Amino acid sequence: MKAPTHGSRIQLPETLKGLIMSKRLLATVLAASLALTNMSAAPARAADTGEIARFIFGAGAVLMLGHALSNNNKNRHVTRRNDPGTVVVTPRRRVVPSACLRKNRWNNGPRRFFGQRCLINNMNNFARLPGGCRTTIWTNNGNRTVFSARCLRRNGWVFG
Repeated sequence: MKAPTHGSRIQLPETLKGLIMSKRLLATVLAASLALTNMSAAPARAADTGEIARFIFGAGAVLMLGHALSNNNKNRHVTRRNDPGTVVVTPRRRVVPSACLRKNRWNNGPRRFFGQRCLINNMNNFARLPGGCRTTIWTNNGNRTVFSARCLRRNGWVFG
């Protein structure tokens, strides 16, 4: 590692980056420890095992608190909209070719549907169409399998 020059930052290995506390957290812990420290001079005496256990427990609690607070903001990623390095993944649009749309009038009003043969010939992903939208209608040329336009739209398909 090269010696740092004036104004440059030292690059730490990835293993050490999680262990360093922020300046604000370190200042808070230092101020709290100074405020809680007994400033009066006490005579030196030997510590018993209970005091040592309490000290180790307290030091461990302070370290865990500091580590938890420093990890609090690690998962917050802010991305800019115009950042050229950001890749936005958009879900694949489900598009039904509008050239296959047919309209017909029945006794109870107009119906819009897509013919199955037209969809098979003009779609790459015909097998992904919902089976619940498939229905059979009677025409002058016999029975035909069609897909209801209303049902396809309710299932997230767009006519394009």
